[in-house]
Amino acid sequence: MRMRVKVRMKMEMGLGRGGGLSDENETDPVKLFRKLKKEYYYMGTFHGKPSGCLMYELSHSLRKNTNELLWFACLALTDQFVHERLTNERYQAGVMELEQHINSSGNLDAVTLVTLKDGTKVSAPDCSRIAYEDEPRLMLLQEWNLFDSMLCSSYIATKLKTWSDNGIKRMQLILARMGFAREECRQKFQFMSVDIKRRMKDMFEKFLPEYGLTEFYYRGFLLLHGYSSKVSAADVVYGVTALLESSVESDGSCASKQFGVAYDALSLSKLEKLEIGMQQAIKVQRAILRQGSAAITKKGSIRSGSKFRWVKLDDSADTKLLGYPQALTKFGYFLLDALREKGAKMKPLICVCYTQERHQVLIVGVCGKPRLGAVQGNAFGIAFRNAAEETGAEFFHELFESSWIVLDAVAVNSFMIRLTEKLW
Repeated sequence: MRMRVKVRMKMEMGLGRGGGLSDENETDPVKLFRKLKKEYYYMGTFHGKPSGCLMYELSHSLRKNTNELLWFACLALTDQFVHERLTNERYQAGVMELEQHINSSGNLDAVTLVTLKDGTKVSAPDCSRIAYEDEPRLMLLQEWNLFDSMLCSSYIATKLKTWSDNGIKRMQLILARMGFAREECRQKFQFMSVDIKRRMKDMFEKFLPEYGLTEFYYRGFLLLHGYSSKVSAADVVYGVTALLESSVESDGSCASKQFGVAYDALSLSKLEKLEIGMQQAIKVQRAILRQGSAAITKKGSIRSGSKFRWVKLDDSADTKLLGYPQALTKFGYFLLDALREKGAKMKPLICVCYTQERHQVLIVGVCGKPRLGAVQGNAFGIAFRNAAEETGAEFFHELFESSWIVLDAVAVNSFMIRLTEKLW
């Protein structure tokens, strides 16, 4: 539908990519359609509105909306945000829309305090209440500790270069200036001093801008349940994604099995499964920091061509954690951010990693975070397929993203040579 509308508009305007159409094309609708179809596909891929948000809008229009569906919509929007699939402007617009639904659903009017007959006020348990607040860009802080979360979270790690001694010293200096004791920062967050937790936001906003961390807080969603149970939408996304990509035996049923486990983790009655996923996500993030720092510091690890850069992960224990599409994509974005902070010229990046099948490699292509008004998306999809077909090797290109492909390991170099000819 989108392509047909685009074709019809261009036919009415008489415009093509070069600003005009030849007389022959103007009178030949078949050639015009082929030309515009080719242009459309070579625009690359963009992500639309999250399916969870669309489903909630549908249920709301049918008056069948529930708090559970609203929470799933919050998770869907957060998933696109943490995996860098949408612009900041689109995320803010989505947040404002969901905040209106949260307010109108009575979540903010829920009773949190009860007054007894003698005048004593006691806390009342929350019943799956959704809230929103500013959250720090600290991955899985509630399940980790402040020091390690700052050390490994991509936003801070790439800004401060925490893989280096100077980066760690800079981070320790920030914590010292905020008055946070090292022992406090290294213990699990839930056991930290209440006073530190209360002062944390003010301290971060006061000191972090001096180090270039100007977008440290973002608007996020929380699900509150019972007296003290509180889970962040971002943490759920990290945990569920890790469960979907957990290392299991390749017996043909692993994908459906992991999907069932991840689905169960969305339930408040199965929080123990979500916690397992969060711990797995922490392992993946540590692997991203290790491999990312090695690629940045080791000369020749990241190969640069005229049109793109590419990096191949060595056969190590970390490939068992990063040999999955979403994990390897996160690794790619980590490297892009680190290269940007170093002042390197921005180019698309291709990451290659062995899969659980040792004779195959997973290849993903990343082009940086989407920008408002961009007319060129991720164009790796068609280029990947064409290059893989020309190598003559076996490949699998039916994953959720067209910029992900599985290829025979022996064909990687041939694939890269042909890919250079295909891109832009």
